[in-house]
Formats: sequence, C-alpha cells, structure tokens
Amino acid sequence: MNRDEANQALELIRRVVSQARDDSALQNWGTLWMLQAFTNALGFACTQWQWSQGQRAPGPYVLLWSIVLGFNALSIVVLKRGQSAGARSFIERQIWAIWTTFIAGMVLVALINWRLGLAPMFMPAVACVLFATAFSMMGALMGRVWFAVAGFFAGMSLVMTAIPDQAFGALAALWFLVQFGGGLALHRARLRRLASGTREAKLV
Repeated sequence: MNRDEANQALELIRRVVSQARDDSALQNWGTLWMLQAFTNALGFACTQWQWSQGQRAPGPYVLLWSIVLGFNALSIVVLKRGQSAGARSFIERQIWAIWTTFIAGMVLVALINWRLGLAPMFMPAVACVLFATAFSMMGALMGRVWFAVAGFFAGMSLVMTAIPDQAFGALAALWFLVQFGGGLALHRARLRRLASGTREAKLV
C-alpha cells in the first residue's frame, strides 16, 4: 500500500468513526425530546386556554413561553451533562442550528403578528410551516423519515386555517405526538445500540 492509498484508507476510517459518534450523540437526545414533548405541548395548550379566557395582552404569553423555553434549556444542560466528551458532534451542531433558528422564527412571527394586529390564531398555521421547514432540513441531514414529518406539518398548516378557534390546542396534540414519537425512536435506537455492545449507530 502506497502513501496515497494509506491516506485514503485513513480518511475513510475517520469518516466512519465520526459518523458513528454523530449518530450516537443524536440518539442521546431521545430522552430530552420525550421530556420536552410534554413541556412544549403544555405551552401550546396553555396558550389556547389563555386565549379562550379572553387574554389579549402579550405579557402573559411572553411569560408563559419564557418559562417553557427556560425549562427546556435547563433540561438540556442537566440531562446532557456528562453525555458528551468535549465538543459537540457535527450532527449536534446542526440540530442546535435548526431548532434555534426555528425558535427565533417563531418569536419573530409572534412579534409581527402582534405588530400587525392579526388574530393570534394565525400563528399555528405559520408554526406548522416553520415546523415543516425545520423537519425538511432534518430530513436532508438525518434520514428520509423526517421528510414525511415535514410533509405532514405542511398539510396541517392548511388544516389549521379551518379550525382557527382550536388551532393552538390542535397544535399541542400534534407536536406532542411528533416530538414524543421522535424522541422514543431515538431512545430505543440508543438502547439497542448499548445492548448490542457496539459503537455503531444508525440515524432514524
């Protein structure tokens, strides 16, 4: 084996090891996703309840979602502590980028919604479009199954326009099913990998 062939073989090994580490790191998010399925669904459900009670000022909604997002951030710090040995993997960096962008987009849409004086029930339809965009990016990164989830949310964006008075409640149920289901799939993949005693991991 000459030097060029040796370098090519080494690069291939590095890619395989990196992919296994990325996939394993992603599977470690399963528990977090299942936990946050409850908190996020509760946030949407409470938003629906506040609106149905006649709450129109933005303050209570800001407080509600500050608590939800703050809890989510704290849960990441607590549950991820000790799982990674140093720097984030490539997959983790991409997941952080996708969902941080999504959250920023949702906050901006809420602000635009308020500034234009639109009915807040406009937001669930836009949220579904943003969800579809985020899951489409995950599909390109993690596996084709996420494209199906993206398509599902794209379709639900139109359904939301037909049930404006119950849209946040419907979004709570949809998001819980998708996030908890995705988290459960990742968690089960991690358990299978650990039970097999191998470092190899497969993306969902």
